[in-house]
Amino acid sequence: MELRYLEVFLAVVDHHGFRRAAAHLYLSQSAVSARIHELEQELGAKVFERSRSGVALTAAGEALLLPARRILEDARAVRRGVELTSYAGRLTLGVMPGGAAELTRPLLLELSRRFPGVTFSFVHVPMHGWHEGILGEVDLLVTREPYPGHEVVATELLREGVGVALPASFDEADAHTLTLDEVLDCPMVRASDATPSAITSHWGLEHLANGFRAQRRGPAADGPLETSERVEAGYGVAVGPASVERLYGSGAFRFVAMTGVPDSTVALVSRGDDERELVAAVHRETADIVRRLSPLVLGGRSPGIDDVVDAVLRPPAEARSAAGDGLEG
Repeated sequence: MELRYLEVFLAVVDHHGFRRAAAHLYLSQSAVSARIHELEQELGAKVFERSRSGVALTAAGEALLLPARRILEDARAVRRGVELTSYAGRLTLGVMPGGAAELTRPLLLELSRRFPGVTFSFVHVPMHGWHEGILGEVDLLVTREPYPGHEVVATELLREGVGVALPASFDEADAHTLTLDEVLDCPMVRASDATPSAITSHWGLEHLANGFRAQRRGPAADGPLETSERVEAGYGVAVGPASVERLYGSGAFRFVAMTGVPDSTVALVSRGDDERELVAAVHRETADIVRRLSPLVLGGRSPGIDDVVDAVLRPPAEARSAAGDGLEG
């Protein structure tokens, strides 16, 4: 079966008719009809029922739909895989604490596999290492909002709800959800002075509350693990993405979803003025990796990558001694 038959078949399905499919494929409508006819002859069954109101899939067409999509995706992946072997060079890819949650390890592994001629240096960027010019030190960065700098190219990796970790002793810990105003009425865990103000402000929800500054209590925390310890100790609450509970455990605190606040987004970002084709190719492949869920659950071990990912999830002091300055992937 020829791929061009399947391409035309899917175009008719996706564009709801022969005329729109022809326009999308830059073919004449008669050429589209001819290829569908050839496909039906090869299958020995009609794939579309034609009527005045349009076209509809037959039972045979329904049966063909998913296999056709898989075949074309596999064919495109083969072509793209061959093209990617032509890329060469070195890239430094930084990963902020928490990374892209469970997507981090498979994403880094798959990028290494897809670009065999590229040497990736995967580095753990601690919270205090973030600054507006960080993209002058790394080529790409896996980070949550706020993104560094004013103009970045961002490929979304993960979008999830925001919640708040509360000491079990707080009355609000029994709530099913909490509003922004209810959270701002609570004391918050104090952030380390080394934590960039943009991050402290963002997760203190100041950008949503017209600059309101919450009361902050307790010893300063540097990173998610120390923050969770301060919450457990009862000093205050801490706002974070839903994956915090999965990555670090709930311990002696409750994690309650917030309503009326934007989702948290993790992205792979690079400088807006970086016009290197290799960087653009990494963005394109990252989007494809995220879209294809199956590669993101692959197993296996890669010491360089695993050390960086593990460092992201360790307490700051332990991470600094274990991760070093960088690792070759």
